[in-house]
Amino acid sequence: MFDLSACHVERTPHKDYLVTWHSLHPGQRVSVFMTDDPGLYYSGADRGLPVVETTNEQVVIANPDPLVRHYFYLLSEHGEGVVLAERRLPLEGTPNFRDLGGYVTGEGGRLKWGKLYRSSKLSGLTEDDLHRVRRLGLTLVCDFRQAVEQELDPTHLGEDHTHLLANLPVSPGSAQNFMENLHNGIIVVDNVSDFMLDMNRDFVHSQLPRYAEMFQLLLTGDQQVLIHCASGKDRTGFGSALILDVLGVPEDDIVDDYMLTNRYLPIDEEVERLAGQFADHTGAPVTEEVLRPLMEVRPEYIRACFEEIRKHYASKEHFYEAALDLDAARITALRDRYLH
Repeated sequence: MFDLSACHVERTPHKDYLVTWHSLHPGQRVSVFMTDDPGLYYSGADRGLPVVETTNEQVVIANPDPLVRHYFYLLSEHGEGVVLAERRLPLEGTPNFRDLGGYVTGEGGRLKWGKLYRSSKLSGLTEDDLHRVRRLGLTLVCDFRQAVEQELDPTHLGEDHTHLLANLPVSPGSAQNFMENLHNGIIVVDNVSDFMLDMNRDFVHSQLPRYAEMFQLLLTGDQQVLIHCASGKDRTGFGSALILDVLGVPEDDIVDDYMLTNRYLPIDEEVERLAGQFADHTGAPVTEEVLRPLMEVRPEYIRACFEEIRKHYASKEHFYEAALDLDAARITALRDRYLH
């Protein structure tokens, strides 16, 4: 057996792959396979020959093509297997582009890699980035940004890229007025962390129809999905949390995924850059201490969403059906499609 919490793929400084794992049978031989098509590992097709066999619990594997994403299958000598890939895609133009694959559900299923992605805006993608993203085979892109955001930073993946672009604008509560003031360089709330909590609660109160639309699009076929907003942390964070929750991932693991944004976004740089560029309603400069709760994610932000759901719905099943139009049959269809 593999300890899935200790199985990871990361990039080395030379852009090769460092694959690490922990086996509950120390010293066992593990065969490592590599492909650019994760469906190979989920279909039961012939995996070909392993790229390495080892009794160690980590290995560096040369990257044969830096513009292609690779997936790994670890097979122990006892016959246990696990699929692995990088959590974050190494894109220069959007730092928070992540795969939701690999998470384990409460019933022991695992989310497939290469099917569900989340990210920040895509307008800064380089040509190499575009090549990498096009190779993902996306069929559905859900954009939670407002129209003005889309006009300023349009999503464009190339003329030859075929996908459905679904505009699902999300603007919880007073956030729209807040963002308008923010664009004008003014922060008019006294406690930004309280504002962020209220904003997340309002996802549940006012914005669920947009997320219900997202799920209906997921149900139209075997989609390769990307959901995104501007920074990929709040609107996308809630959307990702809903997807993971519906698929059966425990809440603590959903929070852990939500918190990865703090690792991947250059929050310290952004806070330092913006400090002094903003003023409060009196015209005084806004400090880094005020800005930080706005720029980062905190566990209490996403937990406020779950608390609000528990407060207003009798059960998860009631929430899924009443708010997201997901009955038991539709949830089973989603789980059959995105779990293995």
